[in-house]
Parts: sequence; C-alpha cells; structure tokens
Amino acid sequence: MSHLTVDSIISAGAYNRLVMDHEATERAALLDLKHKYLPALFTILQTHGVTDFVEPHLLHRHFMLHEGEAVVHKTLEIPATADLPGTPVDIAKVISCPESVKMSLSPLLWMASSNGRLEAYEYGLPALASHTAPKPSISSKMWDSFASAFAAHVHAAGIADIVSLKSKQCINGGEFVAPDMRVLFRLPMDAIEVQPGSVLLESGWGFDAETEPDGDPPKTQDRHVTQVVVTKGGTKAVSHKVEPKGKSAFDPKEVPLPYTDAMWASAQSKGFWAVNKEVGVAA
Repeated sequence: MSHLTVDSIISAGAYNRLVMDHEATERAALLDLKHKYLPALFTILQTHGVTDFVEPHLLHRHFMLHEGEAVVHKTLEIPATADLPGTPVDIAKVISCPESVKMSLSPLLWMASSNGRLEAYEYGLPALASHTAPKPSISSKMWDSFASAFAAHVHAAGIADIVSLKSKQCINGGEFVAPDMRVLFRLPMDAIEVQPGSVLLESGWGFDAETEPDGDPPKTQDRHVTQVVVTKGGTKAVSHKVEPKGKSAFDPKEVPLPYTDAMWASAQSKGFWAVNKEVGVAA
C-alpha cells in the first residue's frame, strides 16, 4: 500500500524549509491551534476512519539535512532492572539514505502537500517492525480519500505549515534533542520526571474516540522538554536540554542514568541502525 511504503524521501531543501520546533510552538499558541483548529481535524480523521492509524502533530524540524539524508526513527526497548521498569524509547537520527536503506523505510510522519496529497517527511526503520502498536488495516482508497480531505482543509485554514500527522505506531512522550549529533530521544512521560527549569512545549495531540470532538480539549501526546531563558531584553529564548554528548546529556533526576546510557549507546551504534535488524539492550 502506497501509504505504508516509501518511494522517495523528502528533499533536504523541502525538509529544511520546515519551521523550527520552538517557532512552530509559538505560532501554534498564537493561533490557539489546540482549541480552534484541532477539533475540526479530528472530525476529518474520524469521518474517514483513520483515528486508529494517525493523530495530529506539530509540523516542525529539529535539524538541517544534507541531500540524501533523512530523519529516521527506531524504537529501543530498554529492559527492566531491579530498580527501574523497562521502557521503550523512540530514537530519531539523521542518517544517509541510499536505495538499500530507503527500501526498508516506512513513513511515520506526513505533511500536506500543495497537490492535495500527504507527503512523508520522517520515517521508521525497519519497516515499522520495531514499533510497538499493532498495525491497523487501512486501504489505499480510504487513505487517498482522507489525504485529499485533510490537505484541502489545512491549506484552506492556513495551518498547513504547522500541522502534520504522526503514525500511532510511534511512541508518544517527552522529546529531548541533541542538535550537534542530530539525534532526538522521545521517552514516555512516565519514564521521566520533569525538573524545575524545564518547560514542556506541546507538539502532538490525541482525542478520545469515544467522546465528541467538540467536547473535552485534545490531549497532549508529545512534548519538547526544553529550557526557557529570560534575556536582558526581557524576551524568552528556548534552549535544548541536551549537551552534545556524554553522560551529562540529561539531568539524572529527570532521566534515570541507565536510560541515558542505553540511549546514547544505541544512538551511536552502527549495529542499532543496521537495516532490518531489531536491537534491544541486554539487561
């Protein structure tokens, strides 16, 4: 099915034109995206029967790409220890995508194109197999009908530059970014303990399919974990929490050190990113 395969990856130029994370968050807040626009989007998802497959996401980027590169996600399963429960972690990394890699990718995030279609801009490796949710059944015809309706709506509403779709195969949680390494880590919120000085910026939402979309506000599913700094001019600047490398990348009170060690090791492991290879961390 076309919506579950990758025929070509987004060009570096197109990806680099996406709005940066904190700028997209600021624009979403100014528009009151969560309350004024998301309920209508959920109605479209519900009408087309795709609420078990995708959810609204903030269209944004964290990194700059070179041509032939893509942001690729893979799930790391960290096993339980005597002191900590096990947890899945979504690791997204900029990697080179020759034909041999592209054939193993699956789309995870889509944006609305100007021609009324949905274009994948971030991908999963290997072919959704490492992601935890069961793969729903959705026909190409159903997907194309939904894609056309979704794209038309977000362009007409003027929000196509900040709204995208995220596969429910991908983990929800708090995102930590390492800009110098061009790596992102997303942990379930129950695996972290946000500390004073950290701020959560919303980046993904979901609805309870059992309730009406105009009832309760959408639930926040994804968040950027950042720091907000007040400058001499009185403005607020968003700063990523993560250092370029090393065990000091996270506050151990915020992310347990064993999780940090496992994430950094996997992010830098050639074996973890090998095509068609599932990798966990030995207990």
